[in-house]
Amino acid sequence: MFFIPGILISLITFPGVIIHELAHQFFCRIMRVPVYEVKYFQLSNPCGYVLHEPTQNPFKTFMISIGPFLINTLVGIIIITPAAIELIAFEVYSNPLNLVLGWLGFSILMHAFPSGGDAKILVNNILKNKNVQLFVKILVTPIIGLIYFVSLGSIVWLDAIYAIIIAMTIPKLFLLF
Repeated sequence: MFFIPGILISLITFPGVIIHELAHQFFCRIMRVPVYEVKYFQLSNPCGYVLHEPTQNPFKTFMISIGPFLINTLVGIIIITPAAIELIAFEVYSNPLNLVLGWLGFSILMHAFPSGGDAKILVNNILKNKNVQLFVKILVTPIIGLIYFVSLGSIVWLDAIYAIIIAMTIPKLFLLF
């Protein structure tokens, strides 16, 4: 493995950052949580963010935090599947548009994981919230641990590995059916 600065990766895969932030904003709107400021992409750390009103509702907090995983995965699959099917079925990209779709889908899939910041919000608003039931805390704790794990895993390209696995597996399933 080799090290490439996160800002450079985000610049190359900027569509994924934008969709990630749109997903946070989308779930804020669905959950009726006011949004104060959105930065879809910037060349600094963080590369994007959504500032919204804090909520004490654990379900709203959870959905806003994991929204990018759901949206980026779904959108990435929809975009990359036609390109991946051509590559898997014919072992060649005959249509240049498929290269663009492949890059776009891969970029979006790479930014599916919630960030360490999202995990921190879950810790503060759910685990440390005395009003949240113990059962809910028990259910959410492994998810928070997983988010921290994959956040650290980006150092060893876990986000890219996820994108590759999804990009190769889902289109193969479509070909089977």
